[in-house]
Amino acid sequence: MLINLLKKLAAFISLLLFSAFSWAMSFESDIEFSFNDERFSGRFRYDRDKVRMDVKDRHGNEETIILREDTHTYWFIGQNKTYNEIAMKHTIAASTGIVGQHIDPAKVQRHFMGVATLDGRTVNKYRVIIDSYGTPVEFIEWQWPGQPVPLKVATPEGNSVIEYKNVLFRPQEYYRFQLPKGLKKTTFRMPKKRTGKA
Repeated sequence: MLINLLKKLAAFISLLLFSAFSWAMSFESDIEFSFNDERFSGRFRYDRDKVRMDVKDRHGNEETIILREDTHTYWFIGQNKTYNEIAMKHTIAASTGIVGQHIDPAKVQRHFMGVATLDGRTVNKYRVIIDSYGTPVEFIEWQWPGQPVPLKVATPEGNSVIEYKNVLFRPQEYYRFQLPKGLKKTTFRMPKKRTGKA
């Protein structure tokens, strides 16, 4: 009798977990990431086709980055009430390693690489290849079994690493993914390539 009750309870809990992770996933977390030896930390918010990162570098410089897949736009908001806007070159999944429930499974290849230990946890390590606007993008993912958000994502070369910590699943307010009022748009200029001439 008790065993049957425990089995039913376990099945119910599994159903709850499955339901929680099958909805249009929204969450927020702490984030730490590095790119070419530059380190950043802050707050990360995710809502299906929208992402917001409020981050600062090791010198204390703060920036907000908003990714809008619905408008194919990146916004970079600085501390001086200005923002830059550029067109998206990669999907949110390819940029962040978060493969949401809405993404076509045919566009994602996941290859198991083995078991690893990360921050004292036993995790599964995968090589993921995802289609990003027709271009394949590859990354390595450290996934805690049963959790939809990876603990860590890195490029195969290791020059870009993202870690998600203290994940909290909850709806995100739409205004967080909009440009605040009163900002001035500036032109985003890419550094010129050196030609070797003085």
